[in-house]
Amino acid sequence: MSSNNPSTDTNVAVVALAVALAALIFTLGQLLGQYFATADGYRRCQPSVMGLWARLTRLRWRWSEFRFETLFTVPEITLRFDKFRDTGTIPNMSDTYEWVTGSNESRGRTLIDNIHFRSRRAELASWIPFLEALHQLEEQLERRGCYLERRRSNTHPDYGIDRPLVRPIVDFRERSWDFVPPEVVRPYAISNVSDIAVLARRMGMTWVDFRPHDGVLRAEGNGHAISSTYARSIGIILQYMYIGTPPLSFTNLPPSNLRSVLRPLDSELYTPSIGAAMMGFGILPGDAALGIPAFKVGTIGEVCATMDILDPSRRASQKIRDIRGIEPNVTFGFSDLISMASKMQRGRASTVVRLPVPTEYCGGLTCHIEGFVVFHQRLTEYLSGHTERASNQSKNILKQYENLKRKYVEWENEVLANEQVNDRGLAFLDNVHDCWDDATAYFRDIHKENPFMYYDLMAIHIKHAVGYWGDAWSNIREAKTRNHHGLRDWIAEGAHVYWDYLPRIVNDMREKGFNGDDSLVEEAWITMMFRAFCWWRCHSIGAGEDTAQDHSRLPSRYWNSKLPVYIG
Repeated sequence: MSSNNPSTDTNVAVVALAVALAALIFTLGQLLGQYFATADGYRRCQPSVMGLWARLTRLRWRWSEFRFETLFTVPEITLRFDKFRDTGTIPNMSDTYEWVTGSNESRGRTLIDNIHFRSRRAELASWIPFLEALHQLEEQLERRGCYLERRRSNTHPDYGIDRPLVRPIVDFRERSWDFVPPEVVRPYAISNVSDIAVLARRMGMTWVDFRPHDGVLRAEGNGHAISSTYARSIGIILQYMYIGTPPLSFTNLPPSNLRSVLRPLDSELYTPSIGAAMMGFGILPGDAALGIPAFKVGTIGEVCATMDILDPSRRASQKIRDIRGIEPNVTFGFSDLISMASKMQRGRASTVVRLPVPTEYCGGLTCHIEGFVVFHQRLTEYLSGHTERASNQSKNILKQYENLKRKYVEWENEVLANEQVNDRGLAFLDNVHDCWDDATAYFRDIHKENPFMYYDLMAIHIKHAVGYWGDAWSNIREAKTRNHHGLRDWIAEGAHVYWDYLPRIVNDMREKGFNGDDSLVEEAWITMMFRAFCWWRCHSIGAGEDTAQDHSRLPSRYWNSKLPVYIG
């Protein structure tokens, strides 16, 4: 029976319509919820997991499958050559790249903020704090002038900036969650074995276990830690943790103090050159300008293989093995190769001079005080006793040596120099660096004017130098020693033995095809020795017997390896 009141019928219709609309909206909500639920992984790409990187997460509708696909963006963190250090500025990159420099602009462009980092939430992807730690490191290296190169005022034509630097860069990579393995619960960043090994070392970590092909990577130190798991579907997944500060005090820190907490100690900083990175894998970078290739020296097998290259007769490498039978973990004489074959890694605007330990034994006469003092004595005697053969170059070397000795206590005092590590005076370093540049230019010049190869001179010196330990002890036993200046007798006597080898070096150079005057070989050897002294005072490797116990050196086969690793 219908109502005679039109308003009642209208109200009933409105209520029915409202109920129908509510049911429709509810049904549509359920339907949309089901469709949004098809976006697998979307909930795992939220700000609580990715920080500001969640802004780049988006959904794409796939009509062919009638569902949403989750697309997320993560960083690919690698090292790249920095070719812009003349001005200390970083150019604008394309939208897919960004340098990690530690500046506020770089932090903004790499989507790093302190809010998410300070939260220390368990669900936060570990590459967020890892990126922040890299910013802290790069900010400190910038502050120490590592990326700002200065040229000498009296620039030699062959001088120039040939110290390639490498620094972190972020490449923005968009990925689909459709291809994320089920065992992965958070978006992962991308890197490779070689670059992550270098970055971890720069942050102050030591690799406790490094077996990429077994899926095992573990590093710790300076408040940082890296561990790994292996996912069969993709490979190695790293987990980064900052463990240096208790969480409560960490979360209460203001942003300005937060940065100082994560910074490595100045003494822990490494010079950010590609040569320093190579040394961490047991490779000496060499110097192409002097015809010196890279040498692998990380293991005793590689040391002997390199020695066989320098001395094809293999007698020198056998001598190394014989000595190690008496004195394990040492390669006397061979360690001179570090300072004679490697180019300068230190930058003129910086006092950061620390380098990774490239080989088992780094101590040698070119870094010990005995080598310096005896060299000075014998060079003075050489010039006074060979007036007719005393060249201007040899006199100039003596003048430069005495000038450095007069001005700087740490020139001869290796203990003081090693204690200073990254705190040596900038004026001292620049002065010694100038002398190294002059010696390098000398070899480049004589190579142009004479058929004289620095490589041959260096190889012949190393071939004889590996025998100094036995010859020095023979002289001591036979009471044939010279002035040791109150220093360690066998090392000082070994420095004298080096000068005893000089006539043999001249003869061997003639066998190599050199037909110039003998005095040229002698002055070149004197210059090479002085150049090696300068190299050591411009770097710190922790030279000495203690380096035999250094296990942070990585296998050379992983240098420049592009084997991918992922940071969860």
